[in-house]
Amino acid sequence: MADFMFYQPTRIDFGAGKLEKAGEIVASYGDSCLLVTTTNKEDVLRPLYDRVKKILEKAGIRYVHFDEVVPNPDIRGIAKAIEIVNKEKLQVILAVGGGSSMDTAKSVALFHDAGEIHWKEVFSKYSSPSAVYELPGKSVLPVIAVPTTAGTGSELTQAMIISDQENNDKECVYHQAVFPRVAIIDPELCRTLPPYPTAITGFDAFTHSFESYVRELASPYTMLLGKEAMRTIIQVLPKLVKDTSNMEYRESMSRAAAFSGISLSNASATIPHPLSEVIGGVTPRIAHGQCLACLYPAFIRFQITKTPEKCADVARLFDPALAQVSDEEAASHLPAQIEGFLKEIGLYNTLSNLGVTKEQFEEMKGNFVFNVLPFAPKETLLQIMDESYGEKV
Repeated sequence: MADFMFYQPTRIDFGAGKLEKAGEIVASYGDSCLLVTTTNKEDVLRPLYDRVKKILEKAGIRYVHFDEVVPNPDIRGIAKAIEIVNKEKLQVILAVGGGSSMDTAKSVALFHDAGEIHWKEVFSKYSSPSAVYELPGKSVLPVIAVPTTAGTGSELTQAMIISDQENNDKECVYHQAVFPRVAIIDPELCRTLPPYPTAITGFDAFTHSFESYVRELASPYTMLLGKEAMRTIIQVLPKLVKDTSNMEYRESMSRAAAFSGISLSNASATIPHPLSEVIGGVTPRIAHGQCLACLYPAFIRFQITKTPEKCADVARLFDPALAQVSDEEAASHLPAQIEGFLKEIGLYNTLSNLGVTKEQFEEMKGNFVFNVLPFAPKETLLQIMDESYGEKV
């Protein structure tokens, strides 16, 4: 058997009602915290944030609520949150929300005592998910993550998506020290998520499992977790999009998203994720999961030529009858299966149809990432982009 490495330091507290333990969990790491969320002005999550505050107060935790997280979290918001942490001498970071809240929290935890931050250096230095880096400062604050979506996996990874929106830049930054200490995964917190965000976060989870499954870094552990996650998502997500209050489906998706996050943190992603960051850097209004959905049909057409055996495994999750045919034939069904799946969950689209202009698209294709990604030749990457742009429909 080939050598492999597997690492997952985050404690998972999973189950309905687990949010009530947030106070005691935070208290085990400190007596004060920064509560990191999106804005609560006219926010459907406001009752949840108020509930979290009461839980913290009951546990005797002093807290400051930073509610200025935006989609594709920007370096200026992170800097503001760091200023609050240092001024108030807060000891723990509690993230409640989706990937943006958790990525902001992890960034604050890592850079809180790093002094002046040169973000271009950060983006170039902390670029490997498997590297062991020195801390940028003297310490890292403990992060407790409470996801309110089932998809991003940020509660179980060492990754942070950070944007410099003034310069249309969006990068993935890694550091082994930012794995949350505890992930409180309470499926009930996803109950009010509407169909579209349910679909985009759920498909994001699928991509984490698929990409880590086909990577050469995949191990028996990540493949086992990833395959089970994909099986669940294929079966459950189309049903959940149509019946968003079904808690059995919500629990299944929360579990699958956790498996996907663990798999991703160990085996990493491939072509679609860095390309989606390029797209999001220029057009941050397009959700990450939707960017991935635009890229996936073209990406899958390429990937079946590179890893036909693994793609055949996934095709058979969609259609078990393909067990009777060769890997090459089974894999050939996967592009149509993915397109059908995207249509079923309402995400099948093109970048042009989502309003990306030709000028914006050319800016995307001029990104340096196309010269450095090791997963395929530049010409192939640009072809995937061109096919993802498509035509307005």
